[in-house]
Amino acid sequence: MSFACRTCPVVVALACGCASTPPHSYTLVHEAERSPSAAAETELPVKVDRVRIPAQVDRLELVIRLPDGSIAIAEGEQWIAPLADELQHALSVELGDRLRDAEPVRTPVARAESVSVRIEVERFESAPSRYALIDASWHLELKTERMHVTVACRTQAYQPVNGGYPELVRGHQRAVAVIADQIASVAGVVAAGAAVRCPPDSQH
Repeated sequence: MSFACRTCPVVVALACGCASTPPHSYTLVHEAERSPSAAAETELPVKVDRVRIPAQVDRLELVIRLPDGSIAIAEGEQWIAPLADELQHALSVELGDRLRDAEPVRTPVARAESVSVRIEVERFESAPSRYALIDASWHLELKTERMHVTVACRTQAYQPVNGGYPELVRGHQRAVAVIADQIASVAGVVAAGAAVRCPPDSQH
């Protein structure tokens, strides 16, 4: 009996020592810059369909590219949701903000019945202390009382990164914002009834 009692503290200590450190969790949704009361309905309500993304990176853990070109799983560094879900939510928020803040278009064609966006990510690269990259094709579809327009473009959003994982995530947030900027600019042109073309720094 005395032997068992002497070993109890040792067993407890070992169990405590095996406890893992909680992972760091990140989101692609940029911190809100407006108060909730400032929110208003957008002129062009937009729906972002589920984002298609390479299976290799569509996971909770951050998948990073090493300097030698190989990839690795960043242990203890993860998204708060699967990456495809994070991208869909972040783009929905960013597009909603841009279309809400845009100058109202008063022409009849501006009364959009629906605006939807399909996005297929071809490359999502995370290189700590180097860069964050999102290379994506996107299809914008806008229906109004008078027309049904679809536009297909591609955006390669490359953001230099000078720090570790938090700065890497901020780089990806900036890349999401670049894509949202281009989609919103095209949506505004379509709603105004003007000739449609992809932004100059994007590709067909």
